[in-house]
Amino acid sequence: MSTQIDSLLKVQSLDGHVHASNECCIPIEGSLLICDEFRSRFESNKYLCVISYSNECPIAKAYIKTIQNLVKQFGDTVQFCLLDPGVGSRPINGLDDLIFHDNYGVICGRFGITVYPQVVVMNCLTRSKIYSGKIDDRAVSLGVVSTVATKNYLFDVLTNLILEKPNTVASHEAVGCFVGPFDSIK
Repeated sequence: MSTQIDSLLKVQSLDGHVHASNECCIPIEGSLLICDEFRSRFESNKYLCVISYSNECPIAKAYIKTIQNLVKQFGDTVQFCLLDPGVGSRPINGLDDLIFHDNYGVICGRFGITVYPQVVVMNCLTRSKIYSGKIDDRAVSLGVVSTVATKNYLFDVLTNLILEKPNTVASHEAVGCFVGPFDSIK
């Protein structure tokens, strides 16, 4: 199988919904078209920053200003994508072109996204993951979000990319609302 097919991580549960999974399964028909659309829109730059986002989640909503500032600071060098994991989010003001609706969980599965907000930073040329996890340390646990960040993980990762330094920021498990269940591809 090609690496494109290998990168699709999907399973179908007994209730008929499709969920992202860490298990590698045969892709569902139509999922390659979703990957192709995603790649053509977002993987033309060297670096890609995918941020799963939903304005339905209070934790994700707490990051609107942070996301806007990161796009403003790094958007000339890094391609950003606001990934809507199937909940029908409205785009963040001024970032309409960055939203991608992933109603079937294909892109979430490809990048291992399980909650929102969750960040994945990729080198599109080498197809290697640079960072995965939290935007910063404000989201402590479900329902607990600090007003001030003491560690700005994503900012530090993107700064290292711009300065052409190796990434020294370890991935941190994201805290947020769970993604899914997803619609079935017909």
